[in-house]
Amino acid sequence: MSTPNRCIDPVVKYCQGCTYGHCIYPSWVETAEDLEWATFKTVCTLGFDKGRPEDEPTKEELREFDEWIKHCSNTFPLTTEDL
Repeated sequence: MSTPNRCIDPVVKYCQGCTYGHCIYPSWVETAEDLEWATFKTVCTLGFDKGRPEDEPTKEELREFDEWIKHCSNTFPLTTEDL
């Protein structure tokens, strides 16, 4: 598997679900039960979370995401315009 040269999820940037993402939990998190109420930061180990222009979604990627959201549920009124 080759290393990507840009973010593989440029619209949502779901780093915690990515092979190259890493979660940073608060210092008070010690057990799995603590995670229920914890918020955390995510970082990309490849540096794709640093605001590089090439990691921003293209118009085509935004359009595909909007179509996917509309396909998933007609009652969920979120589009990339709401982000």
